[in-house]
Parts: sequence; C-alpha cells; structure tokens
Amino acid sequence: MACGLTGTPTFGAETTETSAAAPVSTEVVSIGLDDGKAAAAAPTEPAVAADAALPWGHAMDDFIATALSADPSMDRARANMNAATQGVTAAKWQFGPTPSLTVEPGGAGHYVQVLRIQQPLYTGGALTANLRSAQIAVQSSQQELAAARRQLKINLVTTWADWVKSSQRAAALEQLTQQHKDLLAMIQRRAAAGTATNADAALAAARLSAVQAEWNQARLESDMQRQQLQRLAHRPVETSLMQALDGDAPPAPTLAGMLDSIQLSPDMAIARAGVDQAHQELAKSKASLLPTLSLRIDKQTGVANDRRVGLVLQSGLTGGLGTFAGINAARSRILAAQAAVSATEQELFSRYQLEFTRHASASASARSAVDTAASSDQVLASYQRQFAAGKRAWLDLLNMVRENHSARQSLLEAAIEERASLYRLRVLMDTRTD
Repeated sequence: MACGLTGTPTFGAETTETSAAAPVSTEVVSIGLDDGKAAAAAPTEPAVAADAALPWGHAMDDFIATALSADPSMDRARANMNAATQGVTAAKWQFGPTPSLTVEPGGAGHYVQVLRIQQPLYTGGALTANLRSAQIAVQSSQQELAAARRQLKINLVTTWADWVKSSQRAAALEQLTQQHKDLLAMIQRRAAAGTATNADAALAAARLSAVQAEWNQARLESDMQRQQLQRLAHRPVETSLMQALDGDAPPAPTLAGMLDSIQLSPDMAIARAGVDQAHQELAKSKASLLPTLSLRIDKQTGVANDRRVGLVLQSGLTGGLGTFAGINAARSRILAAQAAVSATEQELFSRYQLEFTRHASASASARSAVDTAASSDQVLASYQRQFAAGKRAWLDLLNMVRENHSARQSLLEAAIEERASLYRLRVLMDTRTD
C-alpha cells in the first residue's frame, strides 16, 4: 500500500573517527534515504487508466463477494428465508377448505366412511394474523440476511487490515534488520581500525539480535493473520490483495448522514419486525376468545348413505382460563419489543459514532504521520552528519534509526486504518438488502 514515504535508511561506507569523540574522519558514513518514492509507488500509465475506470474498493468488493457466497452463515440465513417463505404459503392455504376422511363403526361389523370438507368463514382474525405473522417473518429473515452480510463484510475488512498491518510491519522490520547488519559491519570495521570500542560493536550486535527476534515474531503474526483471513473468506488470499483499497478514496460520509441512516439499517428493521410480530401474537390470542363460523359439507357412505351441508358455529376457550394470561403476556411482549427498538437504536447510534470517530482519528493520524516521518528522515540524516563529524554518540545514532523506523511504521499503519475504516463506514451506510 502506497502511503507516501517509501525510502529507507541505508548504511554504506565507513568512517574512522571515534564513536563520540573528535572528528578524525578519513571516510564518510552514508546513512541517507533512498529516493524510492517514484520507482516504488508509481504505477504504470495503463494500470492507472484501468484503475480509474473502476470504483474505489472494487478489488475488496470482489473479494468479499466470493466470501459471501461460501460462508455458512449466509447459507443459514438463506435457508431461514426460504423457510419463512414456505410459512407464508402455508398460512394462505389455511384460508381454503380442509378435507378429511373418517371411518367409523356403523354396527353389526359394518363401517361408515365420512368425507368432510370444511371451509372457514370467520375465525375472529386468527387466519389473518397467522398470514401477517408469516409475512413479517419473511421480511425479518430478509433483514437478518442483510445484517449477516454486513457483519461479515466488516469482519473481513477488519481482518484484512490486521493482516496488511502485520505484513507491512514484517517488511519494515526486514529492512531494519538489514540496516542494523550494515551498522554492525561498519562499527566492527571501525573497532578493528581502533577508532571505535568493542562496547559499541557489542551494542550494535545486541540491537541486531533484538530486531531479528522482532522480525521473526512479525512474520509469524503475518502468517497467522493471513490464515485467519483465508478461513474467514473460505478462499486463498493472494499478496496482491494488500492493494485492495489503494487508489483515490472517496470522501468520508458525514456524521449526520451516518446517524440518519440508522433508521434504514437491517438491525432496526429486525427490531421493528419484532414489534409487528408481537402485535400479531396478541391478535391471535384475542381471536381464540371469539367464536368461529365454518361451512361444512359431509358425505357419508357405507351402511348408510347421507349428505349434509350446513354452517358450524364453534366457541370455546382452547387454552382454558390460561387464554387470558396469554393475552396479558402478549401485551407484555409488545412492550418488550418496543423497548428493544429503542435499545437497538441507541446501540447503533453508539456504534456508528464510534466508527466515525475511529476514521476521523485515523485520518488525522495519517496526516500527522506524514510530517512526522519526513521530519524523522531529516533528523536521521542530520545525525548521520553529526556522527561523521564526531558530534554524536554511537548510541544516539542507533536510537535514531529505531525512531525513524517507528515513524515510518506509524505512517503505514495509519494509512491502512484510514482506508479500512472508510470502507467500514461505506458498509454501514449501505442499506441494500440484496
């Protein structure tokens, strides 16, 4: 990921003055900055033209799209949606006639077959409540699928950012290791020439050993993060994915715009569906107290043949006196569902605000890190000249090399976090359910 500064300190020729004493230099220490900005970061013109034709983040979109098609949570959400759709079909069939066939003893070893068709005419609203409840379940399952998609996208881009950060850190530590090797070789030559102490060489060797240990740990962490991303995406992760969010990023959404989009989020839709579902449960409980009216057609065959057509009026407490308690419970569930809507809204408000704050902080850190890294380069170059003139101690130079590495690493991580957080903001702002 191109983050503005790509040059790294290099250590070449040696000097013969003492490590912190008066300048007796006959050679020059080259501890400068390679000007690799144009060569390392600038893409070719065809590549720029190709990228310009595609929206920012298209590579990440493609990567996430394949992950969505293979993730088990998506399969589960789709299966729930299909089940809810079948529930609507079943609820509609309840409005139609219900056929039945019974065989009853008719005496003297004979049996009577009764074919019955019963068509409900009035159920107190129970059938309508069942249908509406099934339709709400479909809408809720669709929003659950959208919420699962959103969460998986956020998890993927967050894991991607962790992988890129750890990979960049490993690469930076590899460069730092080479710098310390050059420093160690230089100070050893100076010690052999009598212009540096063995303590300086021992200090350089200790610093090199520490950096190598960090490098090894960073490589392990990078491999672990890559494997975690591959497991989450259910596909191999190519190194080129590190540039998935490169290019000219669009402006970040405003905080007001983000907070306004909360009402359109899948989580809010699921919470409101819970309220609607609770109302339908109350309607079904009330309907159980009302009589039902049906049209019934009976045809009897066997010992006696008969045909009857009539209206059937039924009334009774299906659940006994517990039906009244069920109505009170349904009312309480409505209150609970309404409270869940408010709680969900508050939770999303905090989540959106936190994500926006993270992006703003990352953007500010990235801008500040550019100046800090540039200043660190200048200070390191100054330390190189002062060390060559005998005005800086060996320890000061080693410390400055480390500080320069830290400044550059902070710049890389801030730039990665800025783009990852921007992508997360765009995911939160996306209200599509497809």
